Amino acid sequence: MTNSPDDTFTLKGADGAKLTGDVYLPANDSPPLVIVIHGFKGFKDWGFFPWLGRRLADSGLAAACINLSHNGIGENYETFERLDLFERDTWSKRVYDMTQVLDAAQHGLLTDKAQPNPGRLGILGHSMGGGLALLMAAKDQRVRSVVTLAGVNRANRLPMEAVTQCLHDLGHVPIENGRTGQIMRIGKEFFDELKQHGEAFDIKAAAAKIETPWLLIQGSGDETVPLEEAQDLLSVAGEQAKLLVIEDATHTFGAVHPFAGVTPHLEQCTDATIAHFKASL
Repeated sequence: MTNSPDDTFTLKGADGAKLTGDVYLPANDSPPLVIVIHGFKGFKDWGFFPWLGRRLADSGLAAACINLSHNGIGENYETFERLDLFERDTWSKRVYDMTQVLDAAQHGLLTDKAQPNPGRLGILGHSMGGGLALLMAAKDQRVRSVVTLAGVNRANRLPMEAVTQCLHDLGHVPIENGRTGQIMRIGKEFFDELKQHGEAFDIKAAAAKIETPWLLIQGSGDETVPLEEAQDLLSVAGEQAKLLVIEDATHTFGAVHPFAGVTPHLEQCTDATIAHFKASL
């Protein structure tokens, strides 16, 4: 099985930056479409995403795995060549990007090799992408179904005391990328936006508004987003939300980058994801 996409697309994202995506297509006509969103410091070619896109397609679902415009990835997917974009990233830019993708999907502009059904759109988000998926589902009725993998329950996960000190001393917040060793900057704009318009990016409030079918998948061994965050989101959600806890699964369900193959936790996660979308789209 090849994990290469069947088509690719480029859209104009936030502030005119490039928003790219890979499309994986099933053999059946007019399939539902699942938009796959990476997490913080993530990208569409990380680890399991190409494999996941192909698995979704093999099950009869079209998939579009995207690179958000300010995720810091340039032409080389092994390092972050556009740290300038990463520093300027905000939640409003992420929402803008997703709106562009939904618009393009609705008008059949993601691929000319097949036509996914624009009335059957779902979103799958990992980690930060899970939070973004919830914000989109709460505000855009075109989103008919959601899966969050280790999804975050709040827009800022950094302690504000440390953030305030870094902004005062440096003008940004530095974080290290454990895989590449790069120091990546979160800019002041990110925190200013949440201070001024935080209610627009309140992930827990979005979770309470969602009326579409929603599957939360969470590993009990997640070292980045603890199980309590999924339980927190579930506590405000309606009856259409279901939580699947995968015992001992990590934040990436055992997958690594470069992709070293499927793990039992990733298989379980993917099987549940496919079943959810096939039942709800």
